[in-house]
Amino acid sequence: MKKYPDELPIIGEDLLSYFQVGDLVKYCAEDMVEIKTGIILEMYTLPLSMRRFPHATVYVMGLDKREEVLLGNLTILSRINN
Repeated sequence: MKKYPDELPIIGEDLLSYFQVGDLVKYCAEDMVEIKTGIILEMYTLPLSMRRFPHATVYVMGLDKREEVLLGNLTILSRINN
């Protein structure tokens, strides 16, 4: 029986409550050298290998673009205040 994406287990579900939209974050770029800084615009889970992983769309400061980043790769520099 094939599982639908909503039925798949979430790996790192606690990260969805740790980060918030608007947090200032940093993360390592794909080249594993450059450190990028950005703001979380939205958070969601994506199905990969029969599991769902938390991701974020991050506005990359200085490059004026958006990137999809695994939440586990982000480090908070400053939190948004509610």
